[in-house]
Amino acid sequence: MILILKIIAILHFRVDSDETQHAHVVWALTNGQLPYRDFFDNHMPLFQMACAPLLSLLGEHGFVIIELRFAMLAPFFVCLWCVFRLAEKLFPAGMAPWASLGAAAFPQFFYTSTEFRPDDLWAALWLTALVVALCGSFTFKRAFLFGIILGSAFGVSLKTVLLTASIGISVAIALGLQIGLGRKQTSWKSIPLYLLLIGGGAIIVPGCIVFYFASKGSLWIMYYCVIQHNIFPGLRTWQRFKYDQWIFPISAPFLIGLGILSYRQARDPRIGIRRAIVVLTPCIYVILLFSYWREITREDNLPYVPLLPLAAIPLFILLRRCFKGAPLEKLFFPVCLPVICAIEILCVWRMTPLRTNRVQGTTIGIRDVLLLSQPGDAVMDAKGDSVFRPRPIYWVYEPLTKARIRKGVIDDHLAASMIRTRTRLCYFSGDRWEPASAAFIGANYVHFDKDSFDLAVAGKELGSSSNDGTFSFDVIIPARYAIVSETGVTDGILDGKPYSTPVELDGGHHWFRRKSGGGWAAIFLADALAHGFHPLFDPSPRIP
Repeated sequence: MILILKIIAILHFRVDSDETQHAHVVWALTNGQLPYRDFFDNHMPLFQMACAPLLSLLGEHGFVIIELRFAMLAPFFVCLWCVFRLAEKLFPAGMAPWASLGAAAFPQFFYTSTEFRPDDLWAALWLTALVVALCGSFTFKRAFLFGIILGSAFGVSLKTVLLTASIGISVAIALGLQIGLGRKQTSWKSIPLYLLLIGGGAIIVPGCIVFYFASKGSLWIMYYCVIQHNIFPGLRTWQRFKYDQWIFPISAPFLIGLGILSYRQARDPRIGIRRAIVVLTPCIYVILLFSYWREITREDNLPYVPLLPLAAIPLFILLRRCFKGAPLEKLFFPVCLPVICAIEILCVWRMTPLRTNRVQGTTIGIRDVLLLSQPGDAVMDAKGDSVFRPRPIYWVYEPLTKARIRKGVIDDHLAASMIRTRTRLCYFSGDRWEPASAAFIGANYVHFDKDSFDLAVAGKELGSSSNDGTFSFDVIIPARYAIVSETGVTDGILDGKPYSTPVELDGGHHWFRRKSGGGWAAIFLADALAHGFHPLFDPSPRIP
């Protein structure tokens, strides 16, 4: 059932702007461009580099996002296998299938893991690292392998620092419980060597990435894009969220209590300490996230949400003991766990209208871009919506960039860049542009396909004519234009010469006196007209 819903979600769930952004980065890599130097990206590059061969194999077409989403099934099932393995090794028999099903059906994890984004691989690496660390004796070999996988997670996302802090705190609490409860203690002399092996393994992948970009002379711009750009004072500060930093210390007694509960429920002290770690780690992560993280996004949930069923098991075991001796004790897990999973599956189906195809607007938009442009033609979008075409401007328009523009740290020269590159296709994305840029786009581009969301081509509505039927207008983007009316065929006099077929219009002032055609008039990109498109006059009531 989950697999069927997952396939339906891949085909129908709305496309997040991050998905096309990451696909655009992968496409740029396949074309020999260097991240950060040749195009902006504020993520670590390992995921995009890993996906580049796949995109080269898939080719350029409108349905590429769907195909890339199918590739995300691999990290999704890796995450579920990790949850199954942890439950099988650390918790009572029979829990593993229900824990993995509960993780798969958790709506936050189900939908976000459907999207094509680095966080899918990030979560899979993180959970794999936990399996390596906790599903067996923590030998020197395991410590080194744990470090390599943790370092690979750093290669995907620097947010791994929060995960590292979470497991570090949970290990400290678990070791403290082991001492406080008088169980067999760990050999403290080995801890420095374990840490050295973990650190040595963890530095391999990030070290290779740093060396690669340093060899290309681009380490400084990588540092800016990945670290400096993502740290912008004022977006979230203790002065504004003055109570958030107290969430973690206030929750300390709860964490210790949960750790004691998890530890004591295991008969074997070695299982108890591992169980306490796997239960505490997601709890500590989410508390740290809400206490100190600058900006919380949906994808930040991916590493901890699959572990929530495991974190809940000690509480379920405690609850079952309330029915000790009653017939319900034997039926508690066989009845309770299937009911919870069924409710989750129902929530997955009800939360988002999967029966409506919300991917179509994105796929049609990419198709139109490929139809109306040539390789190398610039297409203006907020973050890479067109996937397979370069953008006329370096920056992507996400919250951090817009905050820097508003503060004057980054100059917003979008209009000048579009004019310089003669950008003929543009996504309106009105909520992403600054007011001046939005006004420029609205004045020089027109909608043409009601099914492609806010994609527009160069052109403009000519407004009202003068008393003698003459339209006056300015061309900002030089291109080959047709003059069209609502009724279709239009001819007349353009700049003093007869007009009946599309012509090249240079930048500057022009005038047109219409002889045939009625209703509103517009100049419209000739290539779009040749492919059967027509301006959507006054599109505001009809465009989603």
